[in-house]
Amino acid sequence: MPRSQSPHALPHLPLRRSVLACALLLAALPEVRAQQAPASDAAIDQVTVVGSRARNRTVFDSAVPIDRFGQREVENAAASGELGAALQNLAPSINFPRIESSGASDSVRGIQLRGLAPDQVLVLINGKRRHTSAVLDTESSFAGTVPVDVNAIPPGAIDHIEILRDGAGAQYGSDAVAGVINIVLKSARSGGSASVSYGANHTDFKPTNETKTDGQTKIANADYGVPLGDAGFLRFGAETRSRSPTQRAGFSDAGWTSWNSTPADLALDGKVVFKSGDSQQNNHYLFYNALLPLANGVDAYSFATVNQRKSDGSAYFRYPGDPSNVAALYPSGYRPVTQGDMTDTSIVAGARFAVAGWNADLSARHGGNLFRYDVSNSANASLGAQSPTSFHLATFDFRQNALNADLTRELDLGLGSPVNLALGAEFMHETYRSSPGDAASYAAGPIVDAPPGAQAGPGLRPQDAFDGGRSIRSVYADLESDLTSRLLLGAAARYSDYSDFGSASTGKLSARYKLSDTFLLRGSLSNSFRAPALVQTGFRFSTLNFNSDGSGLQTASLLPASDALARSFGAEALKPEKSTNLSLGLAWRPQRNTSVTLDAYRIKIRDRITRSSDLQSDAATAYLASIGRSDIQSVAYLANLLDTSTTGLDAVLNHDLSFAGGKLDLNAALNLNKTRLDKVRQGSAALAKIDPSLTLLTDTSLFRIRNASPNSKLVLTADWQAARWSLLARATRFGALKDFSYDQEAPVVDGVHAQSFGAVWSVDLEAQVKLTKQLTLAVGGDNILDRYPERVRQTNNATYGGALPYNFINPIGVNGAYFYGRLRYTF
Repeated sequence: MPRSQSPHALPHLPLRRSVLACALLLAALPEVRAQQAPASDAAIDQVTVVGSRARNRTVFDSAVPIDRFGQREVENAAASGELGAALQNLAPSINFPRIESSGASDSVRGIQLRGLAPDQVLVLINGKRRHTSAVLDTESSFAGTVPVDVNAIPPGAIDHIEILRDGAGAQYGSDAVAGVINIVLKSARSGGSASVSYGANHTDFKPTNETKTDGQTKIANADYGVPLGDAGFLRFGAETRSRSPTQRAGFSDAGWTSWNSTPADLALDGKVVFKSGDSQQNNHYLFYNALLPLANGVDAYSFATVNQRKSDGSAYFRYPGDPSNVAALYPSGYRPVTQGDMTDTSIVAGARFAVAGWNADLSARHGGNLFRYDVSNSANASLGAQSPTSFHLATFDFRQNALNADLTRELDLGLGSPVNLALGAEFMHETYRSSPGDAASYAAGPIVDAPPGAQAGPGLRPQDAFDGGRSIRSVYADLESDLTSRLLLGAAARYSDYSDFGSASTGKLSARYKLSDTFLLRGSLSNSFRAPALVQTGFRFSTLNFNSDGSGLQTASLLPASDALARSFGAEALKPEKSTNLSLGLAWRPQRNTSVTLDAYRIKIRDRITRSSDLQSDAATAYLASIGRSDIQSVAYLANLLDTSTTGLDAVLNHDLSFAGGKLDLNAALNLNKTRLDKVRQGSAALAKIDPSLTLLTDTSLFRIRNASPNSKLVLTADWQAARWSLLARATRFGALKDFSYDQEAPVVDGVHAQSFGAVWSVDLEAQVKLTKQLTLAVGGDNILDRYPERVRQTNNATYGGALPYNFINPIGVNGAYFYGRLRYTF
């Protein structure tokens, strides 16, 4: 039965403390002096692409909140080579949690904006939509989502990043629920740069009383610009990054984690046999960005990125006495190693020109993500000693092709200021195909007492493969005008038609009013429509997960909602998500070099798609056996199960001044965020026939949805730059959060045993020195104080027998301090 949750207030205590810190910082700043750098150097005065189609709109005078981060900021924040980590370091509204022992999610990770799911933020490259991954997230707190793989974009190709923190479905289409991230590629017409860096984690790991050095990361990149004609350019480059794995598992207790505690199992007590931490990765990138002026005022342009990535993931350890083990192959047990081989390609080409008073932009784009999923150091126990030890599990292939036409012009309607009008149309076609694994990866062999299929799989069966496609047609109109010198109004509308989910209309109204030249109010009201991703309609896979009480592992099959077995457990056809977004804020510039912005928001989402809990019970097991599916112990599927409300506040303070012969930029940025469950759909008549006690979402699943993100995040940054030296310091406070606990003596919160994890600070430092005019050396560290999340409770096997001592939800991660050096040469 549906049930409602009572409203939750905003986290007032973190708000009061963080706002007080910002106020004290502002009060401590010195008076503006004539020799200070002009405010025009500040990011808040930079023209932005997102949020408005007017050509001269800056971050400060926009009607919606926008962050802008330049090339130097991105480079400093991406010391580890991951763009997702850089976004988390830069923006308090973004989190990039790491997953442990998670298979495919070790290869593809998504970002969160304003606490929402990774597929509820739209990513653009040079203003053009970026395609999503071919892999469904099956393991994280937002299981069932299909994120854009931002780590497939080379950090060394980026000129700057713009983050629109507002609903923008009417302007940019599906997925722009929480906001939009626009990544702008380098476009300098000449010159280039090359850099090499090396870093590693160096940490005091208390669960095993070791000092560890691992996660060694080597990065090399180069880019170069070539002039084309009088105003054109070709900017191209390459990057490579290799990372060794990190290991943050603790000593194991076989009496808890093994299936039957045989003597061979118990002999492994006190040893590290599980895996937690980052995977091993090898990344190779290529990119180019080009503009070629042609005759008659036509500018042809094109840009592309390519990423090839190989990743090793982590599965759970199989003890010697477990039925999943083949003693002849692994007398001491084994831990399967999942392997992801991904190729991601994106290419855009188009032309811009003026015609009949209009500025036209016609473009075509292709995006593709191919993911091959394998496993080694594994076995199909039902085949016995004849089992292979390496398997191909499945291949997933997603492709997106689109044609776009965008027209803009200024209209003089006698309002005192021109009206900026934008019209556009898009045709997009998507395909998704999954291919089966090796026959041995899903085979049920002659040993009937052993689980069939490859461990850390099983592989995808031929009858479960998917091959589908769809077409999307959209048109939009966008109006914006300064009706007076103080009042800006904007309106946008979009109509989209999906061949598989029907049509929808979305709209947006925005306004900005200047009470003075230095103080303005702003706000927006919009609705968005997010059709289920094609991958969500066709993805299926089986994984080994904990059962409901954490006492053992079970094979859980994730099925499409259209699957007959899923339908027998109550699945229904997926529906689009619909959302409304309200934002109110202010921007204040008390001095030329000081700015303050404050924006409150509420995002209501209806029919939110999420992965059901693993539907498992004795009755469900009996039902599966009765239809010949004893190879799995539980069923899960995607469904429109939730209505949610997310309420929050963003506050940003910027100040720059002359200091010690250079320029010092100070920034304090805060995000407060809370998600409430408005409605939960828990059952169906079909599910009740199998087991009336089963619910689609367990209390633990609901608890994690509400509490999977920190309730606050504060980023304090000081960046000093002089002629030869520069120094950057950044302190990030990840707020408190909660997660369910396997410890049955843990406090009960919202009906589940849960543990509260306190706030944690991370401090980053980087120093740069110009050895010559062209050669720069940087040394630094992320999380230099070697902070970890609070330990998981050590009682009643809450750490799964000591194997997993840290909760992976906290975005600070479990790797400890990371130190690096970087050498850059410009030419």
